[in-house]
Amino acid sequence: MERKSSNITFFDDLQTFELLLEETIRFALEHSVSQSVLLMDEQTAKRVREKNQDAAIRIFVKPLKNTGEKTSEFRTKDGASFAQNADRIILFASPHVHILLAAQVLENTFRACWTNDKATVRKTLNCLARDTDSMFDETPKVEQGTAQDYVNLLRMTSALLDHLARKEQNAALEKHDLQGVLEILKAISSKRRCHDVLFVFVEQIAQIMETDRCSVVRIWNGARTGNVLASHDNARLNDLLIDLSKYPEICRALETERTVTIEDAESDPLMESCRNDLRKANIRSILVVPIVLHDINAGSLLLRAARSRGAFTPRDISFCEIVAEAAANAIERAYLFDTIQRANERLEHLAITDDLTGLRNHRAFRETLDREFERARRYRHPLSVILIDIDDFKKVNDTFGHLQGDAVLREMSQRILRMIRKSDVAARYGGEEIVVIMPQTNLEGAYSQACRLLTELSRPPYPGLPTNYVVTASIGLATLDHDRMMDQEALIRTADGALYVAKRNGKNQVVVGQPE
Repeated sequence: MERKSSNITFFDDLQTFELLLEETIRFALEHSVSQSVLLMDEQTAKRVREKNQDAAIRIFVKPLKNTGEKTSEFRTKDGASFAQNADRIILFASPHVHILLAAQVLENTFRACWTNDKATVRKTLNCLARDTDSMFDETPKVEQGTAQDYVNLLRMTSALLDHLARKEQNAALEKHDLQGVLEILKAISSKRRCHDVLFVFVEQIAQIMETDRCSVVRIWNGARTGNVLASHDNARLNDLLIDLSKYPEICRALETERTVTIEDAESDPLMESCRNDLRKANIRSILVVPIVLHDINAGSLLLRAARSRGAFTPRDISFCEIVAEAAANAIERAYLFDTIQRANERLEHLAITDDLTGLRNHRAFRETLDREFERARRYRHPLSVILIDIDDFKKVNDTFGHLQGDAVLREMSQRILRMIRKSDVAARYGGEEIVVIMPQTNLEGAYSQACRLLTELSRPPYPGLPTNYVVTASIGLATLDHDRMMDQEALIRTADGALYVAKRNGKNQVVVGQPE
C-alpha cells in the first residue's frame, strides 16, 4: 500500500479494487438522492444495471479515451489526473458523500486509487464533464452529510485498510514460511544418512512451529506397530517401537492418506481410547501429515506434531504439508543411500569374513598384519601376535562328526571375539588355527591376554558335546623385536614355532617364542 496524502490511497492489488468496487456500488445504490451522480466505465455500468435496473440515480458512462500507446509507468499520483486516464472508474457524488475509485492497467501492471475527499472528487467530476461535452446538466450541491453516511464511509475505509493490512501481513507470513521451507531443505540436503536427515527435518519443524513433540513415524503395510525413526527432543532416538492402537490419529491418516488434525484431544471423539494418556502427557492438539506413503523401501512415513497449548492453525497445517512434500524426495534419496551403503558394507564384510567362524579370513589377516607391522616399525611401537590351535581336533571330528567339529570351532571363535579388545583383530589362519593380532601390546600384556584366553577356551561345556568333555587349545606367542625381525613373516614364524613347542610339551599351554 502507498499513500500520496491522507486523502488519497494508491494501491496495486486487483482483489482490493474489486472489493471496494462492490462496496461503492452497494453504497451508491442505497444512498442515492435526486441530485446524486454516478459515473463509471462501461464494464462497471453493466454490473450496476444488473444489480438494480430501477435505480433513480443518474448514471453516466465514461467512454474510454484513445490516448495512443500507453507508457510503461504511472506518471501521476494526483487523483483527478489519474482518474482522467483510468481504464476502470466509479465516481459517486451526492450532496452528502463523495467517492472516487479508479484503476489503470498498463501491460501486466495494475494501479488503483481510492478517496472520499470532496475536493478531489469534484475536481475529477469537473474534468470529466469537460472531457465528455458537458454530460452533466448540473452538479450536486455540497451539503452536510448525515451521521449514517459517515459511518458507512468509515466502514468502507476500514475495510480497505484492513484488507491491505491483511494482504501485507499474509505476504510477510508467506515469505517467512517460504524461508522456513528453504532452510529445512538446505539443512537436510547436507545430510546423507537417513536418520540424520529425519532428525534435522523434525528439529527444524519443531523450532519453527514451536511444538512440544515432533517426530517421524514409519509403518509397514498392515502392521499393528510403528517405529519412531526420529524425534526432535532426542537425537539418539531411532527405531522406537510403538503400539498403533494408542495412536488413532496415525491410523486415520493411513486410512485416508490425508492430513489429520486434532484441535482438542479432550473433546475429539477420535481420541476417546487414548484420552487419559494424552492428558497425562499434557497434549491437547495433534497434527499428522503423510510424508511418503506405501514406499517399498521406506514403508509409510508420517510427520506427527503435538502441542500442549493452542490448536494448529491453517497456516501451520499448510506449512507442514508443503515441507513434507518438499522433503519427501530428500528422504527417499536418503533411504536409497542407506540401502546402497548397507549393501556395500555387507559385500565388504563378506569379502573379509570367514563363513564358518565369523572371523576375518586369511586375506584380511594378511592385509591387517602388513599394515600394523609397518606402523609398528615406523614408530617403534610394540606389536604382538598369538597363534591358537585346538588340541586333538581330529579326535573331535572322528568322535562326534565334522559338523560338530565345525560347531566347536565356531564356539571357540566367538569366545575369542568376546575376550579380545576392539583394537585386536582375530582371523582364521587355516584349518583349526586362529590368529590374533594385538597392536600396541608388549610381551607382558600379550602373555596375560593369552593366559586368559587359554582359561576361557578350556571351560566346558561346548554346544553339542557332553558336559564333561573338555576342549583345550595350545597358544604360541610372539612379540615384535625391532632389531631382529625385519618383516612380518619373522613375527609369524616365531609365533608358529612357539605353538609347536606348546604342542610338543603337552598342549593346553602358552609358550612365548624367541626370535631367530
